[in-house]
Parts: sequence; structure tokens; C-alpha cells
Amino acid sequence: MKEVFPVKKVLAAIAAFIAVCTAAAIFLERKYLRTDKSKFDGGVTQENIDWVNKTPHQDIYMISRDGFCMHGMLFDNGSDNWVIAVHGYDSELTGMVRYAQKFMEAGYSVFMPDLRGFGISGDNSTTMGHLERYDLFDWINKLINECGAKNIVLFGVSMGAATVMLTAGEKLPENVRAVIEDCGYSSVREEFEYNIRHIVHLPPYPVLWICDLIIRYKKGWSILNDADCMAAVNRTELPMLFIHGANDTFVPFSMLDKLYRSCPRKDKKKLVIPGAEHTEACVKDPELYWKTVFDFIETNIT
Repeated sequence: MKEVFPVKKVLAAIAAFIAVCTAAAIFLERKYLRTDKSKFDGGVTQENIDWVNKTPHQDIYMISRDGFCMHGMLFDNGSDNWVIAVHGYDSELTGMVRYAQKFMEAGYSVFMPDLRGFGISGDNSTTMGHLERYDLFDWINKLINECGAKNIVLFGVSMGAATVMLTAGEKLPENVRAVIEDCGYSSVREEFEYNIRHIVHLPPYPVLWICDLIIRYKKGWSILNDADCMAAVNRTELPMLFIHGANDTFVPFSMLDKLYRSCPRKDKKKLVIPGAEHTEACVKDPELYWKTVFDFIETNIT
């Protein structure tokens, strides 16, 4: 007798779909959250390395709240005004050299951390800003207590921008005076949703649900609920400058307005650089970029 409803075929199709989604979830977790050093060149040039080697600096270390050894570099100009420059995804502290050079030329002292899992900091994975905010919080206190930093500006690019935004949502020491984020995402959840559609070419769900279960089991955090930058900037007590390239397709330009609208502060600022793709704002229109950055800093630390 011919089966009226092909139950077995439907079940097989469902099983195949779940298998594909599970494979995609495992791929995402391994490719984008594990930081196998052999796969991450950091986008660092020999010129960056040479500048670090010839510029007087101090390597400093601390133990994170979950027991990993964190590394950073101090470039002390003798100034009470400090910029903490935080690198992005698939990078390390030397990836921030082009920014550090500008800040030091303007007279600021600079601290650059290796985020967890990158450079020579501990851990073998990233939490996209979720645990990194606590690391940054502890670096801030270290700068205040050991270096006498009186005025601190948080500056981050891409995932570093997400990290400074998430940190800005915490109750910070009054020494932290302002926050600048360049091309940060609105939340890890929305960034993954966007990239699953445009890179993996699958519907975000149930891939993200499965990926979230994997991450919760392995690392104890959630890509669906944690690292929400919009929620963090909504809580911030600090002036914020939001920067984004108009042609950014990795962290889509539309996320800028979401973040800007989420910030309730009247002293917030926004800078859009036409034609700039991801992390290109400072090279596409360097004159406007740096004038806006330094004007914003000077307004908020004097």
C-alpha cells in the first residue's frame, strides 16, 4: 500500500537539515571563536613590528579573573593623559601601531593590550568582548594604580570597539573620561546573524541556537545574550564618539545608527567616512578622522 504521507522522507529531510546546521555551527565556533595562533597573522606588518622594537616601551602582565596571563605594552610619554588602544578581531596589539603613533605624536601616553587568545595573552578562544571587558576593566585599574594615569580614553577598532563599548557599560573609575569606537558591532548576535546569511549562506536559525549551545557548554557564555553593545552604551555614563565607514560590509554600516540611537548621552558624537570599508576610516580621510578624534578627546579631558 502506498504511503499517503511520506513520513520517512520528511524525517530524513529534517535530520539532514539539522545535520547541516550542526556542521555549520561547529564550523562557525571553530573558525571564528577559536584563536589558534597559527591561523591568525594579526594583519601586522614588519613596519609595525619595527616601530614597536625601536620605540621605548614596557611589557606588562596581569592574571585575568579566570586565571589566564594577559599581556600588554606601555608607551609612557610622561603624560597624565592616556589612551588605551584596543585591537580588533584576528589581530594583536601591534595591529594598533598606526593609531598609537598618532596618539603619541599628539603627546598622549598609550597602552595597548593583547586581547585574550591573541598575541601572547592566554586562552585559546575569544568571547568577542564579553570577558574582554573585565580584562580591560582590570587593565584600567592597573594603569591608575601603577602608572598614575589621571585621564584615560578608551579607543577600540572592530572587536576592540565592541570591547570598549561593553566596558563603558560598567561602573568605571572617574579617571576614564571618554570612549571612542570605530566600526564596532551592535551585538555579537546581530554580527553572527549577518555573517551567517552573507558568508555561510544559511538561515541564521537554528544554526545560531546550536552554536550557542556549543559555546555555553565549552566556554560558559552566550552569543545570543552576551556581548550586547547596544545595551552597554545605553547604560554608559561616558561621552562617546561613534565612527563607521559608509561602505563597511563586514560590520554593516547600519549598525552605527543602532548604536548611536542606543546611547542616551547628549554629548555623544558620530562620524561617518564616505567610501571607507571595514577599519579603513582612518586611511580614507585621515584629516577629518584625526581632527574629529582629537577634538573629541580634548573636549572631554580638559
